[in-house]
Amino acid sequence: MPELPEVQTVVSQLDQKITGKVISLTWSDWQKKILTPFKQFSKTIKGARVLGVRRIGKHIIIDLDNDHSIVAHLKMTGHFLVKDETNRLSKAFTEDSINGYIHHIITFADGMTLEFSDMRKFGWLRLMKTAEVEESASITSLGIDALSRKLTPPVFQTILIKRKTRPVGVVLLEQNLIAGIGNIYRSEALYLAGVLPDRRIGTLTQSEWARILPAIKKVLRHAVRLHGTSDGDFRDTDGLRGRFKRVLYVYGRTGEPCKKCGTIIERKKLGSRSIFFCSWCQK
Repeated sequence: MPELPEVQTVVSQLDQKITGKVISLTWSDWQKKILTPFKQFSKTIKGARVLGVRRIGKHIIIDLDNDHSIVAHLKMTGHFLVKDETNRLSKAFTEDSINGYIHHIITFADGMTLEFSDMRKFGWLRLMKTAEVEESASITSLGIDALSRKLTPPVFQTILIKRKTRPVGVVLLEQNLIAGIGNIYRSEALYLAGVLPDRRIGTLTQSEWARILPAIKKVLRHAVRLHGTSDGDFRDTDGLRGRFKRVLYVYGRTGEPCKKCGTIIERKKLGSRSIFFCSWCQK
């Protein structure tokens, strides 16, 4: 499932590419995942101009000039593609099968298209009043954003210390506490911090507390710069893979040597998810 860096990559690219565009047409062959009645959705956005694109947690919000917003969630395999006459025949679009599961298309007045490819069909779009977006249930349930300036070390410790008997690697995935951290980046961040994912929060020392949050933000920002991780189906709006996989320290590297010490990277289950770690570099 796309995590914060992947979603932020999409948001930044969409904001650059479609802001100012006027919507002329909407098509869908999987209308059940447009959570607003399709006729209403299509009619309301027709003729509207895109004011900008932003992110809340893993939600993508496309704000329009008619006081409405298109809210999207990529879920497991969804991704947006932006096509125009200059790139429509690019190899990424024509040869990568992951980009071929197109279920929704928004066409702009200049011929550019915003297309939603989703192999497993779990991703969704919804039309909402812009003023009501941040009041929706799926957004009010989110915790503080992992890259928010408001997430300071004291705030971070206050949030986690209430769960002192639980493993830090599990709590970091709880979106109602801190939004945006997923399986890939919790493994990478805890590696950089030198903390094992199954450590109980109550056993963390002050020096460890001081390392974890900076490691989280460092990993997320680096991943954003590299357009995220394409561990599976994620592609950016040009249909290209994210490049962060090339610099992973532990995630997905079971049986390979640690890049720092040479110890073999291990994998085990924590809760219902896999964790990856170096037993020498992490304590």
